[in-house]
Amino acid sequence: MAYLTDGPLDGTDLAGSCDPRYIPGNFAYRTDLPMTPSYRLRRITMGICAAASGAVLLTSCSSAPSAAPADPSAAASGFVGTQSEAADPVTGGVLRFGAFSLPGSFDPARTVPSGSTGGTELAAVYDLLVRYEAETGTYEPQLAQDLRVDDTGTAWTLTLRNGVTFSNGEPVDAAAVVGSIDRFVSNKGTDSQLWARTVQSTTATAPDTVVFELAEPWEQFPVMLATGAGMIVAPAGYAGPEFTPIGAGPFVLDRLAPGHEIVLTRRDDYWGGRPNLDEIRVTAPSGGQMQVDMFHAGELDMVYVYEEEVAKTFRDEDLPGYLQITNAGSAILVNNAEGRPGADVRVRQALQRAIDPALVDSRAQAGLGRPGTALFQPTSRWATDQPANRFDPDAARELLSQAKSDGYDGRITFVTRQTPEAQSRALALQALLDAVGFDTTIEYVTDITESIRRVNVNRDYDIAQTGFNIRDDVPLLKLYQVFHSASSSNASNYADPQMDRLLGQLQSARGDEETRNVIADIEQLTTETVPAIPLAAQDNMVVWAPDVHGVKHSFAEIMLLDDAWTAGATR
Repeated sequence: MAYLTDGPLDGTDLAGSCDPRYIPGNFAYRTDLPMTPSYRLRRITMGICAAASGAVLLTSCSSAPSAAPADPSAAASGFVGTQSEAADPVTGGVLRFGAFSLPGSFDPARTVPSGSTGGTELAAVYDLLVRYEAETGTYEPQLAQDLRVDDTGTAWTLTLRNGVTFSNGEPVDAAAVVGSIDRFVSNKGTDSQLWARTVQSTTATAPDTVVFELAEPWEQFPVMLATGAGMIVAPAGYAGPEFTPIGAGPFVLDRLAPGHEIVLTRRDDYWGGRPNLDEIRVTAPSGGQMQVDMFHAGELDMVYVYEEEVAKTFRDEDLPGYLQITNAGSAILVNNAEGRPGADVRVRQALQRAIDPALVDSRAQAGLGRPGTALFQPTSRWATDQPANRFDPDAARELLSQAKSDGYDGRITFVTRQTPEAQSRALALQALLDAVGFDTTIEYVTDITESIRRVNVNRDYDIAQTGFNIRDDVPLLKLYQVFHSASSSNASNYADPQMDRLLGQLQSARGDEETRNVIADIEQLTTETVPAIPLAAQDNMVVWAPDVHGVKHSFAEIMLLDDAWTAGATR
């Protein structure tokens, strides 16, 4: 049995491991030994077995850190920059965060809880059941005391901490966890379709214990408890007709002005101890240059960076932060629905071959990005032998000519945000598409909230700028969201039974080789059917001032601020 706990972590705890692939002290696996049936079972259950003395392993883990990116010279995800030496934490003060966008709702079931769309703010209010530690590929306790999986790999038992309360004084018990997760799934929160497919039952077996029964083993199941479903809402928060954001996190929501500002104030009775910060103020600057200007003027202490030129500015200054390289972080979404140009696969293929990602990168990001139309670029550990660039204007003209001979008029509308970077990208795409025979119209929306409403909710677009942000650590999560026919987050309306089968195989894959083989098949299928068109791997960064300390990272660039503090030095 393997489990996650908040006890001490060191290699000596694992000295009795009976798996010869285990290397004590660094929580990694050797790959030069044969895969035996018994090892396969242990790998399903996180690769751990108990020693004769009864010692057990402490951490449910991902295999992510065990493989380097396909391009060894490429930058790697992780903490970057130089953090100033920390003295004793300072109590008090305000952290001013320049977010990429503000959540339209503080209900985890009604938003996308990632770092770019409010996940940091929501985690500050609700906390997480577990936190993903990317550097070790482990899941560390937050609200949970521990998380264990049985020998079948299908029964996960979560034990809660004693004495933890929501901000209204209600206990964070098993019934509250089950109720919050059930509500999240029934309201079709992010990844809820994957949850429903995977989890057969969620049961409170004791006041402090929840058991999750899975339909089949899935070693990455804990990631579901480190994202939206793991943000537990108090029963009182959804008992009445109006939702109230009541959580167990270190802060409470003081003010939510959609599109303008979020103010969070500290909880003195937080289970992890009184937070150092008095307050967190969140705004969403309009564009990367404004982020830079406000940061350098001392008006922001931490920013979420999406534009490559801005990321380079902060990297050159050696500022502390966290870098996440995401696959298909910049992409073109193609509406596959009947009545749209993209319903014809020839039109989708013509779009794919008309686009030169390197040219788009040079126009939109000064040539600083990681362009390519493959889902997984060379920076990814899952990169395949699929060509990174499929630019072929002659093939695009021929495919488009075939579609036009059957009645298509060539007109297509591109929806994107009205920021300098987005405008430059849109004009480059328009020129490339029109050069092969499309008649492209650009429609700008004012902000990310309007873009989400137009594209993801109303599906009112032909093609649109998006970012899939597929993370190497758990690629299934985003691939399922954007490509599975049953996913409510599948804004392209793409439905292919073969893709659904491949995603099921990816979930059950064991080990890097099996995972990579399935991803290669997914890459090939997307090349042929073109549900969307990747443009580039993306550098997402959260950067903070050198006098800010104690920021922790979890999955999807969600930053935890319960231990954060600022020395208040003048920049």
